[in-house]
Amino acid sequence: MTLADRLSIAMEHAKLSQADLARACDVKPPSVHGWLNGKSKFLRGENLLKAASALGVNQQWLATGDGLMVGARGDAQHQIHGHDADVNARALSAYGAVPMYHAPDAVIVPLLSNCGSMGPGSELLESDVIVGDLALSPHWINQQIRPQNPQELRFIHAYGDSMAPTFTDGDVLLVDTGIGARDPSSREGVYVLRANDRNFIKRVTPTFDGKLQVTSDNPSAKTVQTLNGDHQVDVVGRVVWAWNGKRL
Repeated sequence: MTLADRLSIAMEHAKLSQADLARACDVKPPSVHGWLNGKSKFLRGENLLKAASALGVNQQWLATGDGLMVGARGDAQHQIHGHDADVNARALSAYGAVPMYHAPDAVIVPLLSNCGSMGPGSELLESDVIVGDLALSPHWINQQIRPQNPQELRFIHAYGDSMAPTFTDGDVLLVDTGIGARDPSSREGVYVLRANDRNFIKRVTPTFDGKLQVTSDNPSAKTVQTLNGDHQVDVVGRVVWAWNGKRL
């Protein structure tokens, strides 16, 4: 079920028009139209929070389709009654969806509203907002990622095209935020950087003179910046995996 599908179901449930939702989210009607026609694949940050509140649905369900549309979020034994049960049943059956439950040993990785921009930078929220979670196999994590602590893994969405073709706009990125993964001076890689209240995703390469070179993978972006210790840049984490969704 796509974002457009979930919005359509939620708007019917809340009896809100596109204009109503635009006012509630403090955005222009064309923005809502973009959400509904599939142009926008994700809702993030304040738009997600305001839309979920106006529609009376769970943020996680609206953002990812995971969990229940309405009612408190719980585990597989979660009990719902009356109106909420009917609404959730209709939402699940509308597109043949089923609730997603995780294997007992799965590592649950939060999906954050804060996105990482590969272009001019994405504005930071005052704090990270968890909009959902994704379950990963511990065997896969140990084989492919090998983090010091799997609980320090986070998912974010990429925004922009300056890191193409490595990954592109809308791809889901797995970020290791552990302290051992936040030292680009010891390892070249793609990192989430925080500077001037914005997040960036860039390739960071240590140089022979102890400086760090920040570049974009897209040849047309031509981003080259050398950090010498005087720049106020925080390393949030290292991107360790990208899910590249391709339409076939």
